[in-house]
Amino acid sequence: MVGLFVLFIIGIVGWKIFTRLRFPAPDLLGALFLASALGIAGINFSFPSQEVTFVSKLVIGSYIGMMMDRKTISMLKEAALPALVVAVWMLSASLGTGFLLYSMTDLPLSTALLGSTAGGVSEMALLGLSLNADTITITLLQLFRVILFLVLMPFLAQWMSKKNNATIANPKAPNPSNPNGKVLLEKPSLKAFLILSLTAISGGFIGRALGLPAGDLLGTMLFVAVLSIMHPCLPQVHPLARSLARIGVGLAIAQQVTRQTIQLLSSIFVPILILAVAMIFSGLALSWILHKITGWDYSTCLLASSPGGLTQMSIIADEVGANPLLVSALHTTRLISILTVLPLLFRFLIA
Repeated sequence: MVGLFVLFIIGIVGWKIFTRLRFPAPDLLGALFLASALGIAGINFSFPSQEVTFVSKLVIGSYIGMMMDRKTISMLKEAALPALVVAVWMLSASLGTGFLLYSMTDLPLSTALLGSTAGGVSEMALLGLSLNADTITITLLQLFRVILFLVLMPFLAQWMSKKNNATIANPKAPNPSNPNGKVLLEKPSLKAFLILSLTAISGGFIGRALGLPAGDLLGTMLFVAVLSIMHPCLPQVHPLARSLARIGVGLAIAQQVTRQTIQLLSSIFVPILILAVAMIFSGLALSWILHKITGWDYSTCLLASSPGGLTQMSIIADEVGANPLLVSALHTTRLISILTVLPLLFRFLIA
């Protein structure tokens, strides 16, 4: 409990420092950088990562779910073609970068393919175990991918958002103070707050039980979205709660960064560099295609095309003024397609 309190204090300090420095997503990145620095220095605190991440996803999922109304449903229907493009592109890019990594390094084919796949860190590690691959290297490559895009994309998306402010607007971009454009209760009742909380918790547990990728986040989003459509007057998710949830996500990621992690990363610097460059160019190319197909704003297309974590890209989308609903929908398609198709393909290729 003491470690939880200390790390959240550190995360809040990082949030305030990064806010003063005008960094994008300062709560998430500030907590990640300061807590990672402690881990690299060998200073460790007990931290319940799974529990904190779960609660954080409940808060973030509730906030995104409350953006849903009948207009956004029709908007998401129009995202079917972009979702298909993202799924096919990510599947192809994962195979392409995997074979590139294999051809230019001494890594085994199984490690190269699983380490370069834009799937979940834990999912790829588990698949590596089932294929007798090098799970340590796979986890490090996956962790580097998530952190790379988590650090890079806020700055690039913010720059694109400012540069292209006059282009086609973000479709139904939510107002942070009133995400739905609904008439909100000035003083939401305790009953409304309890209903929202129970709905979010139920969605999170059911989504997790179904074994979906980021199931707790997606379940919360879906349940709260249905509630939001049925009941137009709901209490808002307080900005402080959102920031604390983002800090929790940053702290949880930082628990995987240690001195040993840095040493292992330095030993495979060349494959990591190859992987990073290939994924960045792949994401930029896909975002350009999405923008041409849909006319969505550049920030939304960029974040939807970035092979980072679903939760993290949704947080950044909200922070930089992109559309987190579209970003979440396309990343969900990416994860489901990768986790259903590639394992079968990998077993055939690696056998």
